[in-house]
Amino acid sequence: MKLTGISWLPGLNGCPLTAVKKVQRNIVRFSLCLILILPWIILSRVSFGHDPQNVSLHKITALYLYNFLLFVDWPEKVFSHSNTMRVVIYGDPQLYEAMKPMSGKMIKGKTLSIIYKTRLEKIHGSSHAIFVGHGDLAGVRELLGKLSGKPVLTVSDNAAFIGLGGMVSFNFPDVLPEKNENRKRFTVNLHAVRKSGLEIRSRLLRISDIINNPGPKSRAEDIDSHDAF
Repeated sequence: MKLTGISWLPGLNGCPLTAVKKVQRNIVRFSLCLILILPWIILSRVSFGHDPQNVSLHKITALYLYNFLLFVDWPEKVFSHSNTMRVVIYGDPQLYEAMKPMSGKMIKGKTLSIIYKTRLEKIHGSSHAIFVGHGDLAGVRELLGKLSGKPVLTVSDNAAFIGLGGMVSFNFPDVLPEKNENRKRFTVNLHAVRKSGLEIRSRLLRISDIINNPGPKSRAEDIDSHDAF
């Protein structure tokens, strides 16, 4: 029988090229999933205990943030004078407590330092990543404006964060609208990321919703510039 419409890859025992590509995609997906869940397994043994009921949303957020850092590349000059990766947590003390066990561990050849800040004005561009929890809208907007174009990864789990010029927003299944079940776990403002000189690896972008260049909302669009973020 003569088969048509199928490309065959020489040297692989007559396996169709389409089948080989499918296997390769599955391997990539499996590897990505393994990288994402492995720190969860290790971290759970260290700090979560063996009771799944103890796993809170803050610990899941800590896992997400840790794993996201693995897939972000900073310009080489950023670490030219220091071998420490500084991650600042603002407005979420429970997340800070969940991430404290990670402080001092190695990540991408750097020593991870987890820092908690209670005031937005104390946060500056010497940090490598900043997670913004709860705060006032005007303060968050000012912070993002100050960090715009600098090699600092900005992250939040607040859906409004991207609209203010933030880079990454975590989307959790239990807070996603029912009609939006296919929404991905991350939303990435790719324009803001590239403007800062950072690079997020394509493997992670494939499982993210990508938004390019969303302009920060004007004050006129806000009910109150001092609304809680």
